[in-house]
Amino acid sequence: MFPSDVVVGWVKDGTAVLKDCHTTGHFTPEVDTSQDWHLISGFENDFGTVLTFSRKLDTCDGNDTIITDDTVKAIYSYHPDDPDSVQGMQWHGVKRRGAQSLMFLSSTKSDVTIPANNIHIDLVSPNFAVPSVDTRYQCTIHKIPTLTKKHHMIRYEPVIQKENIDYVHHIVVTTCPEVTEADVGTSFECYSRGTPRRFQTCSEVVVAWAVGGVAFNMPEHVGFAFGEADSPKYLRLEMHYNNPTMKSDIVDSSGIRLVLTPDTRQFDAAGMSIGVNVDPTHFIPPYQKAFLSTGYCSPECTEKGLPENGIKIFGLLQHAHLLGAGIITRHIRNGTELSPIAEDDHYDFNYQDIRVLKEEREVKRGDSFIVECTYDSSRRNKPTIGGLSTQEEMCVSFLYYYPRTTMSLCLGLPVYDQISKDPSKAVTQFNGWNWRDDNVQHMFQDLVNNSTYRIICNGPERLKIHRHFSVVPKPDIPFQKPQRQCA
Repeated sequence: MFPSDVVVGWVKDGTAVLKDCHTTGHFTPEVDTSQDWHLISGFENDFGTVLTFSRKLDTCDGNDTIITDDTVKAIYSYHPDDPDSVQGMQWHGVKRRGAQSLMFLSSTKSDVTIPANNIHIDLVSPNFAVPSVDTRYQCTIHKIPTLTKKHHMIRYEPVIQKENIDYVHHIVVTTCPEVTEADVGTSFECYSRGTPRRFQTCSEVVVAWAVGGVAFNMPEHVGFAFGEADSPKYLRLEMHYNNPTMKSDIVDSSGIRLVLTPDTRQFDAAGMSIGVNVDPTHFIPPYQKAFLSTGYCSPECTEKGLPENGIKIFGLLQHAHLLGAGIITRHIRNGTELSPIAEDDHYDFNYQDIRVLKEEREVKRGDSFIVECTYDSSRRNKPTIGGLSTQEEMCVSFLYYYPRTTMSLCLGLPVYDQISKDPSKAVTQFNGWNWRDDNVQHMFQDLVNNSTYRIICNGPERLKIHRHFSVVPKPDIPFQKPQRQCA
């Protein structure tokens, strides 16, 4: 488990033992001079060994990892025999070990009481034969059952067929303002050229779930509204299947369960997508350990799209594909950068879950967002482009906020105007560059950082897309992380 911060414990003859350790190589951990993990309780029963312990998030000990909002890779192992000391531990072997990514500080509440008068709605794509291609986006149109009064959706949870868990990459549910009764049950390939326009207008995010995620419970004062005259009546279920071995015998009925209650809450929630517009001109060169892509939502968009009193963000899901190494969602107001809404320097493609904010973030008209994705393309020898396939890339933050407005998207993309007036022609040129050359790598990063961006967003008229060009601003006052307070 090298390199890592380790805690070791056992219960022997009724006495619990806990040691704060660290690794210096692929051998027995060393006991820390400063013992910062504190044992709360420990016991053994028919279930097994249970140890409860705690620690400060930042111990100021060089051998301890600082616990932040980042994704954390937790590695674990165990042995059936109790040692007399850490130095006397036996190796656990290859079968008694594992790993799990976690977000210690940002997970949704699991001890929520669901009202007894709830109803649940399962949105699934029944018995869909997944084609033998590496990536498939399959959409199905669903209708919300008739409700006699206003309901709030207060929870959603994935309904994944156990045998297909390796193939369901992510699920998105959006509202469909132009769909009709005749469209219900229609199943089609999402984003294909022949997709009718009324299906393309399904843009407001209700559910955003990705691989590794679990059920999400709304905060106690908000819920997604259904059952009113202006509430969504039709939804689009988008299933992203990742089938890298191109199996031809996958039949799937996975989807999402919505939990609704007539016990409505104070605020109606809504969803918004910000970041990089999904497009082939989103270009990531190869051989890069840390290439930065940026998506921008301008003040012009929030000025038009947000209500007079602004909105409050209570959660978000940050999303990239296989090259994603870190994602940060930045927030700027009047030239001053506020603290990041979310920051993850250890993004894990296989663990994507909703981050619940410890403090709701107020967003005002005229504020702007910057979504930055750091990609590690060092193992690829060809450029990677933006797209829907897992082998292509995305850089998006799905925001959950209240009160509900008609603004559901704000996405930006560099146009490389220093190279060509046509972004696609610029990308054609990039494919011929020598990406092993450090000077070329630095030049391209500067080019992207200083490019004009083409921004799309919607506002008071949900179906009307606003397009304009802007340069990503350098904040007059960048955000400064607080200094560590260590003696």
